Amino acid sequence: MSKKSSSHPKALYQLRKITRVSALVILAVVVLGFFLPTDYRVERSIIVNKPHDVVVNALLGGNSLPDWMFISGGQVNLHKGFFQQGDEVGISYHDSADKGSLTFTTVTTNTIAFDVKPKAGVDLVHNTIYVSGDDTTTNVDWEIEGQLRTGFLSPYLAFFANKIAGRNFEVSLQRLKEKVELAQ
Repeated sequence: MSKKSSSHPKALYQLRKITRVSALVILAVVVLGFFLPTDYRVERSIIVNKPHDVVVNALLGGNSLPDWMFISGGQVNLHKGFFQQGDEVGISYHDSADKGSLTFTTVTTNTIAFDVKPKAGVDLVHNTIYVSGDDTTTNVDWEIEGQLRTGFLSPYLAFFANKIAGRNFEVSLQRLKEKVELAQ
């Protein structure tokens, strides 16, 4: 019986040690969060083997936007005609009644800028697509910039934004490339 009673203080000491180390790790994570930035920037590019004007038409075509723009769990609604500055299109989600919107702020042959409001209560995400090329190939550069204000997790989400949002860009740009290159 003395062996059992002597093992309890050792177990309590180990539990106390684990608790203290855990508390120090949590405290370090919280303190580190105060020094990390909450703003982010994500960039992706692709080369499309089609002329510049063909790619721009695919980017701005209201009927083609839902085909190539990937939105996790949702999609951009159809729009008649080509997008112009000030045009807005809705974003619908499959498993939710939440709605978002995409509003074009700049539309030229070389720069397409739009703001995405994913859902009510979520900050705008500023997107800019730069298009450059010639009669055979077109380079499409897509970037977003923003700031997260989701409380304690903001700096950590901003830190991983490149990986999280970058995947959506890669899917969208690959879809754009396939759509444009396969079209006759």
